[in-house]
Amino acid sequence: MTIKIFVDWSGDPGFKFRQGSSELFVAAAVMLDEELSLDTLRSRLSLPDDFEFHYSKTDRAIRDNFRNHVNNELEVPGAVVLRVDKQRLPLEMRQKRGEQIMANFIALCVSGLPHDLIQNAILYYDGKKEQKSFKNTLRAALYESIQPGIFLRDIKALPASRVDGLQVADMLAGFIRNDPHSIRSVMIKVIQYPD
Repeated sequence: MTIKIFVDWSGDPGFKFRQGSSELFVAAAVMLDEELSLDTLRSRLSLPDDFEFHYSKTDRAIRDNFRNHVNNELEVPGAVVLRVDKQRLPLEMRQKRGEQIMANFIALCVSGLPHDLIQNAILYYDGKKEQKSFKNTLRAALYESIQPGIFLRDIKALPASRVDGLQVADMLAGFIRNDPHSIRSVMIKVIQYPD
């Protein structure tokens, strides 16, 4: 069985807070098995089969049901959510390109997953295949932050609207962004950065 790691984020990498940059950047990395489907949850909530669980576009009642699903039913071998207070980051971090900042935080998040399960896993992130620059930046950041001798099989960009694992990562990032204690699952590790 191939382990799949799904990554999504909430917030932006910018530092122009007065012009609307988010104060927080939250990255979520979730390990799931290949057969994950949110169809039973969609059915229970009488949602269409193609309904996308996207935190910022989902109403509160659906969010509450999703949180209950995560806390009580969803089994994951590992999940890490990194909650970054961008206002507290050092100057050298603020001087990096936005793409590099995002890649570094995603890599930090992924490196917190169980190392024995990362080996040979496939990492999926919410994005477009055409964004080769970000994929290469992410690959380099992951190579630097993951324990030596551990390699991912592949890194792929896919639209979250078609992948339930990416929707789980998006929802976790949204929940933790708004309340770091909103998810009770012992399988999900929340890291405050800088601490």
